[in-house]
Amino acid sequence: MLDALVPPCLSTNVRHMHSEQNSPQARGNLAAIDSKLTELDHIFLRFCSQHGYRFSRNLQIWPKSRVWRRQEIDRCMDLVMDVGFQQALDVGFFPEMPWSLYAQGSLHPGTDSDMHLFSRPIFEHVPFSQLASVLGESLTSGLRILNAMTESEVLAHGQTEREIFAQGQTEREAYRRTQESARNAEPGAPPNGGPTPLSGNSGVGGGRPSVS
Repeated sequence: MLDALVPPCLSTNVRHMHSEQNSPQARGNLAAIDSKLTELDHIFLRFCSQHGYRFSRNLQIWPKSRVWRRQEIDRCMDLVMDVGFQQALDVGFFPEMPWSLYAQGSLHPGTDSDMHLFSRPIFEHVPFSQLASVLGESLTSGLRILNAMTESEVLAHGQTEREIFAQGQTEREAYRRTQESARNAEPGAPPNGGPTPLSGNSGVGGGRPSVS
């Protein structure tokens, strides 16, 4: 478990996700993304066997692959979608779906009352069709970033759980306004307004905030 890498305040986001993914189409779209993600498992597992990391995948809420290790701080790398949650529900997998890989550090659970999460990009916005060719080398690059991370760096430069939560709220509100504008412009449009992504990450699925 890497509890320190999953801010408890994001449980509100998780409940929101569950309420949105109840339709058969949405569940099927997420399952299709997760199924494609398994094609990369062997690259993560090879990295873990070489460097003493553990591998885990998020199978239920937000398709994501993670390698992690608990040392003097918690270290992990997360491969996450670079699309908003609603777009993932509406569209599902497509070959050029963009993904990002982040190196993240945090302190052990109970040792940091503000829950700092320090995140650095390894790569961003890489289409799924190219991931297999770049992932192995990128994990090696990420390992160098993680090995250089320190407790003082996490505290000095990491985002707190409040900052992460506020970022997610802002982006969800921007998405809601976009959908309302689309419905006003097209009275016959469906309630969700189609696959209109946020600018890159949704705050809860892609990018630095980490949800397990």
